[in-house]
Amino acid sequence: MAEPIVSWYLEENKAANEITGTVNYGTVDADTQSATKTMFIWNNRAGATDVAKMQNVQYTTRDRKGGLGDTVGSVVEAVKNNWFNVRVDTLDEVDFKPVGKGGAGTANVSGVAVLGTKGVTKNPKAAKAVAWAASTELSVGAIIAPKTENGFVYEVKTAGTTGTDAPTFVTVEDQEVADGTVVFVALAKEHKPGEGEILGAANAAAADGSNVADAAGNFAKVSVYVDVPVDASAGKNLLIQRVFYQYV
Repeated sequence: MAEPIVSWYLEENKAANEITGTVNYGTVDADTQSATKTMFIWNNRAGATDVAKMQNVQYTTRDRKGGLGDTVGSVVEAVKNNWFNVRVDTLDEVDFKPVGKGGAGTANVSGVAVLGTKGVTKNPKAAKAVAWAASTELSVGAIIAPKTENGFVYEVKTAGTTGTDAPTFVTVEDQEVADGTVVFVALAKEHKPGEGEILGAANAAAADGSNVADAAGNFAKVSVYVDVPVDASAGKNLLIQRVFYQYV
């Protein structure tokens, strides 16, 4: 399966808001906090076919070279001292967690926040399904729904004519069902990610964001702000907001 296709969106879950450059938190005085920014981190937005899901997904900050901000001569205090704070809204989190270098004695030793979502992604093929009917000729790619709802639809893999009686419809993803001379493949109507996952399922997310709830298993929403301590040094902090993940 193809690797994840990751994209980020700022403040609104719209294609026009994709982050392609820097995110500026502005000038933040010592002993104050920045405004909170909202970001949507997607896998396979509006993808017509599945890609691999992101697993063990984590958010953190790093310096521009991927380090922990503590390199002598190029210290990045925002990373070294965990100034960035994140809340994962798609996991219904209430509290913010500091991220960055982490380390013993800090509020978040790992320096990372686990990303994920409690949302599900609807299979766009399900909307095309028609009710199963006996003795009906079907072509490859046609989608049918059983008369008794079971959470699945069935796509024609081998064209033919359905039988006089409905088959026993399996409820295992990608398992085949013979029906007369037709062979169907079972497709779940919804996909739900596991812990620390962002799905790569095909979806029909609109550019204007109007239906992104139908692809809620494919993105994480995070809120982020910068908390600058009273002893912070003056100057710019240039860093990377980074997502780590694995895929198969």
